[in-house]
Amino acid sequence: MDKNAIFSARKEMKKKSHQVVREHYVILALICLILSLFGAEPSNARFLFGNSFTSVSELLTPAGKDSSGEQSESDEKEETLNWLNVWHHIIDGDLAGGKKEADLLSEKIQEKEKPDGAFGHTNGVLASIVTEVNSGHLFTEIASAVDSIIHSEKTVGFLFILLTLLGYALLFIFLLNVFSAILRRIFLIARVYEKIPYAEVLHFAYIKKWFQACFTMLRTYVYLSLWMVTIVGGLIKYHSYWAVPYIVAENPSLKGKEAITLSRKMMDGHKMELFKYELSLIGWIILGVITFGISDLAYGTPYRMACAAEFYARVREQAIRNNIEGTELLDDPYLFRKASRIHLYEAYFDVVDEITVLHENRVVLTGVRKFLAEWFGIWYGNLKEKKQYDDQEGRIAAIEKLKLSMEGKAYPNWLNPRWRKKKIEKQGNFTYMRHYPIPTLFLLFIIFSFVGWSWEVALHYVQTGSFANRGTMLGPWLPIYGGGGVIVLMLCNRFRKNPAAEFIASVILCGILEYYSAWYLETKFHQRWWSYDGYFLNLHGRICAEGLLTFGIGCCAVVYIIAPFFDYLLAMVKSKVLIIVCAVLAVLFGVDLVHARTHPNMAEGAVETTAPASGVLESQ
Repeated sequence: MDKNAIFSARKEMKKKSHQVVREHYVILALICLILSLFGAEPSNARFLFGNSFTSVSELLTPAGKDSSGEQSESDEKEETLNWLNVWHHIIDGDLAGGKKEADLLSEKIQEKEKPDGAFGHTNGVLASIVTEVNSGHLFTEIASAVDSIIHSEKTVGFLFILLTLLGYALLFIFLLNVFSAILRRIFLIARVYEKIPYAEVLHFAYIKKWFQACFTMLRTYVYLSLWMVTIVGGLIKYHSYWAVPYIVAENPSLKGKEAITLSRKMMDGHKMELFKYELSLIGWIILGVITFGISDLAYGTPYRMACAAEFYARVREQAIRNNIEGTELLDDPYLFRKASRIHLYEAYFDVVDEITVLHENRVVLTGVRKFLAEWFGIWYGNLKEKKQYDDQEGRIAAIEKLKLSMEGKAYPNWLNPRWRKKKIEKQGNFTYMRHYPIPTLFLLFIIFSFVGWSWEVALHYVQTGSFANRGTMLGPWLPIYGGGGVIVLMLCNRFRKNPAAEFIASVILCGILEYYSAWYLETKFHQRWWSYDGYFLNLHGRICAEGLLTFGIGCCAVVYIIAPFFDYLLAMVKSKVLIIVCAVLAVLFGVDLVHARTHPNMAEGAVETTAPASGVLESQ
């Protein structure tokens, strides 16, 4: 191929890469950012954020010294406190010194933290975890526990060194290394399809080839590391083994030797071409260094990965065309091109058939029943019809996802030779697309209220060592938890098909409910039953980021797991029994609620603090 043709091919590949990044910018940039921060892929983003994982050499080399053990010039002037110093004391067999260092660092952290205001972070589970880790107290506590068993600080240090090496080895082998292939698979999909489901990150797990992919990538890494000792040989072998992650992305069932051999044959005659292609992109690398990784985060890394995917696609196409030995193992053609409409409909005929069946036997709601079911997830009517309707909605939700593949908009997993197809009708038996009768909603309200009360009581007991009724009422229930769970089930019903939207809506709703409840109680009784003063990102001490995130996660668990499970169980109970139980609980709860309006529980441990003065409340 002459120089003009080569230049034209590069230009075309880069143009296609720009287009791919523009069409899938959010997901590609997000995945590249996450993986680069975790060290799964080399990226200049670390200039900006640093690496999320400290290197093994940093853990095993005392702070302030280089790898040879010499004191660095910067640290001769000033010795800094950090958790690495605590770690080094432990591995040196000086547990007492580690505890002393951890105490000093903990005091230093507490001095820097702001106890008041929206950005205070001296209280809360997150603040405790951050302080424990950053101060090194977590490591000293673990080391003390081990020392109490074996009674040897030197042995504890040796065990911590082994733990460090083992932890990094497991992390690298089973996560970071295999994500190199996962990332390339996603970019290959982005070349062809309009939609990239986030579930593609777990594709190897779905087809039960995760561990095989791990060991194949590990073998490649070991071979390449050994070749790197020869420097020149390492540079050549880097380009020779360059296609392995892409080969694994397509066929993760290959053994290491098979993938490496196939990569060598495919790259034969293309190594220099790849080297020149990479040099043509060096401007983006330089720009990333100059901007301390900002340009990489914004565009550079996804673009370079897209360029690499384009290059591999052409190498693969040429290898198959030339009938290179081993290319028959590249058995997933629809990772590189769309299947014909006829082929897709043949593969997804079950979906077409299911759509027809649902259309012919569909339960159609009208009037008030339709409004309550579609907007609030509330069921009114025959319970047998409800089961049929829930099953129908669950199957429809599954079909909507499969239709993207059937229409050629997303990668067709059912055409993957290693994919195990699930029957659609089974996906409607236990679905989160459920609709709840009023008795079920009331029982869920009581259950959530009781669970919330139990959680608060247990948390108070762990923190103080004493039992206290943490509710405003006399009974074992906290209505704010029950109300929050049921409100989310009803008001967020329209977001249920989108877990991310469901989570955000849950956080907003719970925030409004908790803030109003706190304000009402403070205004009426001039007491606080909870206070988030000192928590990170708190608003007037009534809500905080930590609590809202917890509520958001809890609400998603309620919507997608807990509530459907309880509804499934309650469907087995006779309606008359449910009504009697609901009536008894309603009377007990109602009496307690009326009593609490005039005589709320203000026992020791129930009330956090006296509420701010009325003038402060009004100003807030």
